Amino acid sequence: MILILGEFFFPPGTNHFLPIDWEDRWRPFQHHNAWQHATIIASFQLSALVDLMSQAWLAQQNMKLEWAATALALVVIVLEMVALIEHRKALEFQVHTMLMLPAFLLALVLTIKVWAPDQPLFWVLRAWLMLVSGSRLLVETLMLHAPLSLQPWQADSPVDLAFVTTFFCWLLGSGVVMLATVYGLCSLWHHCCSSRKRAPGAEYHPCPLGEDSEELEQFRAEAVLQDEVI
Repeated sequence: MILILGEFFFPPGTNHFLPIDWEDRWRPFQHHNAWQHATIIASFQLSALVDLMSQAWLAQQNMKLEWAATALALVVIVLEMVALIEHRKALEFQVHTMLMLPAFLLALVLTIKVWAPDQPLFWVLRAWLMLVSGSRLLVETLMLHAPLSLQPWQADSPVDLAFVTTFFCWLLGSGVVMLATVYGLCSLWHHCCSSRKRAPGAEYHPCPLGEDSEELEQFRAEAVLQDEVI
């Protein structure tokens, strides 16, 4: 709520809350940037509220509800970003357009996960896109205001625009490397710890029962009785 109010009343003394200029006889809309940013912030706050309700208030956590709320917030940010980049300079237009791509793909992945939650591929894609989308504001700041050359970008230079695309591809690749590194370290740690704590003779052994053994027939009879009771 503080962030939303900051969009309307910051810096102090300003008031961007009224969306319509009532003093003008044509009553035009105004302060569209403030309302667009406030809508984006409100959508993510609503998603956070849904997560809190699912984890703290419901008897059982509803992951599908959380994914759907996050997907809705990402769809809102993509739609608002489409309107925000209108009439921007070529550099800002290209940066914001590239940053909309991970948000759209993440919304698509989360939407698919609502209907197919047990697909490992979508878990990996979700983690990777979260890494890219979660650092959106930091990357946007570095790409627009603090380039590697320590000199301002030349918006009318095709070379600078080409390097912006190249740096964004590096961002995608760094997310893959970071995800693979974390997975590799966790797998190595799990393998080392499990091998140390594993009891002697705890390895997997095939079932010694044959097809016609008495014990196997007894297990089958007990299973049939349990099914009939249920």
